[in-house]
Amino acid sequence: MKKRLSLTLLAGLVLGGLVMADIQSPPGHHFNWSRKLSRGLANLAYGASEIINVWDRSNRSDGAHAAASDMVVEGTKRTIVRLGYGVYEVVTFPFPTYKCTYRPPYYRKEQLDPWWGYSEFSPQVGFISQVDYSRTQGW
Repeated sequence: MKKRLSLTLLAGLVLGGLVMADIQSPPGHHFNWSRKLSRGLANLAYGASEIINVWDRSNRSDGAHAAASDMVVEGTKRTIVRLGYGVYEVVTFPFPTYKCTYRPPYYRKEQLDPWWGYSEFSPQVGFISQVDYSRTQGW
């Protein structure tokens, strides 16, 4: 009887400890090896979209002539950097390389300027609506 009670108590403590461990999630929990692999494959597949993205941003801010030269110089540079990081992340995806984590070395969340920083995934090209409506009521 005493042995059964102690085993039940021990099992309750172990399960309670596991439940508490599940609640406490570290800040970088979503950066794991599979995200690193998908990030690398996305950079390889869509890294060239940086050229179009640079042209679009430069055209909006500085005009067509600046956009044409920016697209060639800055767009090509950013595409090469994306492709390089893509190869690096595909080759090293099983290992935590950046500060012993799977976080990308080029991604700075606190950096607010998207022109100079690199986002985690390559930019999306085309019209993408972030809302689920198209027109206001009353038309």
